[in-house]
Amino acid sequence: MAPSSRRRSAAAAGSGKGKKRPRSKLTVDLSGGHGGQYEDAVADDDDDITPTLHDEELDSEGDDDFDDDGMAGSSGGEEGDSEEEETVDAKRLRLAREYLSKMEAQQSPSSSEESDSDDDDESVDKVGKRIAKERLRKSGLLQSRIADSMLEGIQNMRGKIAAKIGIDAASQAWMGGEAGDGALAEGYAKSWIDAKYVTYHRGHDLTPTSVTLSQSGQTAFSGAKDGSLLMWNVEEGRKMSCILPAVKHGDGSNNNNRNQREILAIASSDDDRYLAVGGRDNCVRIFDIRTLGKTTASIASSPITTLAGHKKAVTSLTFRSRTLDLYSGSEDRCIRRYDLNAMTYVETLYGHQSPIVGMDCANKNRPVSVARDRTVRVWKVEEDSHLVFRPGGDAGPADCVSTIRDGWFATGHDDGRLALWREEKKRPVGDAIVAAHGYQGGGVARGVMCCNALGLSDVLATGSCDGYLRLWRVSMTVEGAGIKPLDTVPLHGYINSIAMGPGGKFCIAAVGQEPRLGRWDRVPRAKNRFAIIQLNCDGGKEG
Repeated sequence: MAPSSRRRSAAAAGSGKGKKRPRSKLTVDLSGGHGGQYEDAVADDDDDITPTLHDEELDSEGDDDFDDDGMAGSSGGEEGDSEEEETVDAKRLRLAREYLSKMEAQQSPSSSEESDSDDDDESVDKVGKRIAKERLRKSGLLQSRIADSMLEGIQNMRGKIAAKIGIDAASQAWMGGEAGDGALAEGYAKSWIDAKYVTYHRGHDLTPTSVTLSQSGQTAFSGAKDGSLLMWNVEEGRKMSCILPAVKHGDGSNNNNRNQREILAIASSDDDRYLAVGGRDNCVRIFDIRTLGKTTASIASSPITTLAGHKKAVTSLTFRSRTLDLYSGSEDRCIRRYDLNAMTYVETLYGHQSPIVGMDCANKNRPVSVARDRTVRVWKVEEDSHLVFRPGGDAGPADCVSTIRDGWFATGHDDGRLALWREEKKRPVGDAIVAAHGYQGGGVARGVMCCNALGLSDVLATGSCDGYLRLWRVSMTVEGAGIKPLDTVPLHGYINSIAMGPGGKFCIAAVGQEPRLGRWDRVPRAKNRFAIIQLNCDGGKEG
């Protein structure tokens, strides 16, 4: 047999035994004429073997599973995805409808009974305003009007006191004029203490200089000229811990100088995490509030970090609202910015020509500072520029500043003026209050030592040495912007710092014998105390 014929017969015999076949090409004919047949064409040099398999011939158990599970499963998955997407959308729609239904249910019954189109539009407007108010409340930008509620609460307290000490004496004393000076004012202040509307708490040997509150209002901090830093429970009116002890005479530590340990400014972050402390040691010390309650009176807490850089005393500290951006002002005329997320220094702001004495910051990254150069400056940190405001005339330099909301702030001056400012104007808005705390001997107006506004409200509190904590109504409308007297609460001594509590229900104050930044004056018979003042405000109106 020839070799070629042997090879041909071997190939033919081996084709039925699973021998290796030549490479095949699978072609799928999708035309309608072939009825969806699959054709497996095997090309061979001599024989053209083309086995054809029809759909009905592939009827096997595995193929049934493939058709039922594979194809049907994939289509079921697509339907499931579409159903899931529809479920999410439907859920959102359902929740929105439920929320709107609740909002409409809280409206007056008359709005639901009327069916006119105008009434329906009015109802929609009310719901929209309510939703906008909820959004502002969650973001912390909702404004409130509490002046009337606070006035009513203070008048109720005064009425109860007047029933005890006599209506004539109370009516003369609370006016804060000449009849309020001397023994009469001191006795009137004592009547508020006896009624427990004002409480004094011991803890500092020398004059307290600064106070601050936690965001919840349950915890307070106070610093004094003796270097002591205390933590208070406001609700119970007790001292929780001594963060820094007082420096006694003859103590050789801490630069061997008691004055270097004076605390002049403290501030706490809105998230109740960090407490910043500044003083005559030219440093800013940062404490972790979450660990301060574990200390005792005999064991001082250690700061988690100390931020150096100022060349002179740190006189003011402020946190930007709802952030950990910290600003410090100093007698070296500089403002330093820190990021407490990373515990690092960021930049220095230059511009003031005299020592800085006060700072505050609202929601925007635009801190406001006052200095002895008779200027008020708003720092546009992101634009790397700042605005300069001058009170003009014979107005003295400002000693304190407090932001009310973004673009609005108030300043208290050493000649007794109290002014309201707006970023869009270079001069005070409305008429400035002259001699806000009255006059002392020789016809000289008392300076405004401190001021603090309850953020996003219409109430401002100021302190001096006339024996009264004074409250003011702030109007920030375009036409009638200005400051008007609201009421007074007696506090005997120098009021060096004020912090308003949440909702205006109370406030705390640092009351002492001497002013915060010096010893050029002294109030006799005054006590160095941490004070808690009840204002009995029920929260007022929002919007």
